[in-house]
Amino acid sequence: MERILEHFRAITAIPRCSYHTQEMREFIRRFAIGCGFVVEEDAIGNLLCHKGEPKLCLQAHYDMVCIGEVERIEIVEDKGVLKAKNSTLGADNGMGMAIMFWTMERHAHLECLFTVDEEVGLIGAMHLALPLKASKLLNLDAEEAGEIYIGCAGGVDVIATLPLTFEPLKSTDTLYEIRAFDFQGGHSGVDIDKKIPSAIKALGYELLGQEGLRIVALGGGERRNAIPRSAWAVVATEKSLHVKDKRLGIQPLLTSEYTHSIVESKAIIKALGAFAQGVREWDRNLDIPSMSINLGTLTYEQNALRIACAARAMDDENLAILANETDAFFHALGFEVKQEGWHGAWKPEVSIFARDVQESMQLFFPHAPFKAIHAGLECGELIASQHKKIEAVSIGPTIRYPHSLNEECDIASVYHTASVVEAIIMKQ
Repeated sequence: MERILEHFRAITAIPRCSYHTQEMREFIRRFAIGCGFVVEEDAIGNLLCHKGEPKLCLQAHYDMVCIGEVERIEIVEDKGVLKAKNSTLGADNGMGMAIMFWTMERHAHLECLFTVDEEVGLIGAMHLALPLKASKLLNLDAEEAGEIYIGCAGGVDVIATLPLTFEPLKSTDTLYEIRAFDFQGGHSGVDIDKKIPSAIKALGYELLGQEGLRIVALGGGERRNAIPRSAWAVVATEKSLHVKDKRLGIQPLLTSEYTHSIVESKAIIKALGAFAQGVREWDRNLDIPSMSINLGTLTYEQNALRIACAARAMDDENLAILANETDAFFHALGFEVKQEGWHGAWKPEVSIFARDVQESMQLFFPHAPFKAIHAGLECGELIASQHKKIEAVSIGPTIRYPHSLNEECDIASVYHTASVVEAIIMKQ
């Protein structure tokens, strides 16, 4: 099974940040054709590869969240764990792709679907325009080996924009830069309940606790679906300034190109300080968050501040409630708000195929529980795109801290998961 890691290293060597996946797409096409597969592509960039008379479709997405030096990912193996130096590893979902490549070299009757731009709102799954030949779908995007996922959260992005006006700085003002850097970061779904601190929230709460501040400039976050690792603000004040949060750094700007402060500073500080980051409601039956929201990024463009949040819920009704409450929160502070990238929840169901997967899984993981995940999986949207009934299940190797510089993948879990996939294929 070393071949799987060879495939992963080859995949990792190719740029595949969301929205920038052309080279990876062509690599998949060449590989599939070389293995004797027929390759179809739809307008959005999804690739459907099929060979023989398949009864099972394997699926993974081929884009990744890019944080750090992803232009040259350096993989490090340490005590059975794969990591990357100074970047996300891309095991989410590159390891699922690697397992698929391994199976494509071994089987004559198989279907493999590679979807695009899933990390930025399940775009590929939502726009799939290719009919599956198989009626059973095995998604390889789960992140805990030995568990069988039969449901997932839905999601929607809430984007709040505040037009800014400016006023000249006072001659008595001192400028300070406050920075929240090197926070842990993490996935805004599967890590949202792990008490991982948000750099943006730490900065916002610090600003809320200071008096007489006016914001001059600010920014923060890496992706709307990642818990922020970094945030910063330049502020003006006529008083000496010290931060109370020891995780933050502060320094006066003795010379600066800044000449104006933001008139809407109070509204911004209230928004960042009062925003309720994290889990909003818990599902006791599934033992996972039922609703959550992540304030992912602060960006300043064309005299406007843009705040991007990722909301998640295990059912569509609560997702709409959470999104609309967030909309109202920002509206009350003077922001313009829009919602985009809605994808519905995948309702948990123990199907006949799920039972078959459990039987194969128990050969390697005796307990193999059915679970749902508080993150977006492609299954729900893929099922909805088809005109026939599709039974779907999601499994995958153990990946910790996806969407962060700390992302890591257990090698043994990759091999065990691949063995489960092989057993499932042989049963069809």
